[in-house]
Amino acid sequence: MTTRRIFQIILLITIILNASYIWATQPPRQMVAARLVGEGIDPLQAQSLLDESITAERADIILNNMFHSSPKESRPRSGVMEISPRQIERAAAFMRENETLLTDVEHRFGVSPRIITAILLIESRLGTYPMPYNVVTVYANLAFLNDPDYLRAIQQRHAENYPQLLEEAAVARAKRKAKWAIGELAFLIRLANHLGVDPTTISGSFAGAMGPAQFIPSSFWIFGLDADGDGLANPFSMADATMSMGNYLRKYGWREDAPLAQKRRALWYYNRSEVYVNTVLMIYDALEREGR
Repeated sequence: MTTRRIFQIILLITIILNASYIWATQPPRQMVAARLVGEGIDPLQAQSLLDESITAERADIILNNMFHSSPKESRPRSGVMEISPRQIERAAAFMRENETLLTDVEHRFGVSPRIITAILLIESRLGTYPMPYNVVTVYANLAFLNDPDYLRAIQQRHAENYPQLLEEAAVARAKRKAKWAIGELAFLIRLANHLGVDPTTISGSFAGAMGPAQFIPSSFWIFGLDADGDGLANPFSMADATMSMGNYLRKYGWREDAPLAQKRRALWYYNRSEVYVNTVLMIYDALEREGR
């Protein structure tokens, strides 16, 4: 056994032994670090990422993910998000400007430029929407909810504005989010190491999605492809992101000649919201008319 491996084992044991004290005095950073080590992350890297000076506490991230993450209808019972004619024009222009790339995706996966562009328009305004959240911070804060004391503290501080925090369904949702976030944080670290970047420099949405296609780390780790020829699958590369979207949609059943129900099911896997699916298909159809 190497010296480094012995040191890692000693560090992990120290983390576990100290966890009960630390959980009682601060957000459960050591618990999350230990879970990351259990996911195969290097102990030193896990420890450093969960340091208070690196990962800030952000209750707003928790509340946004708990209660404000679903796409909103443009007006009550409209069934779709608000999309202006100007946005459709921009999407059509994007298709023309990126014709070669989008055609390559279509040839490889049978996924049309229209559906790729429709998703990109919603997800990131065709790669132009700012993504100001530190993704490590996003997943770490959600992972903290795995500790009952920390969840209780969030409830006490914010129940006045969010009384649903006290409901059994919200508690169950928080626990699911916490478990999911630990796994996503592990995939984020692997992805950052693959790209040769510091994980703490990666920005994304308040939900932890990254790049123009808004992949979460695990999805990009599985479906990400190198399309620009630099040897790395990078969610922030438009070429890599669009090719990876084609891979993802094909895997989940998208076919241009498929029945509508099958198309809807493929889009549902991309974002599990009826409003989202309705809006993507609305743009998809509008781009067909725009191209005539």
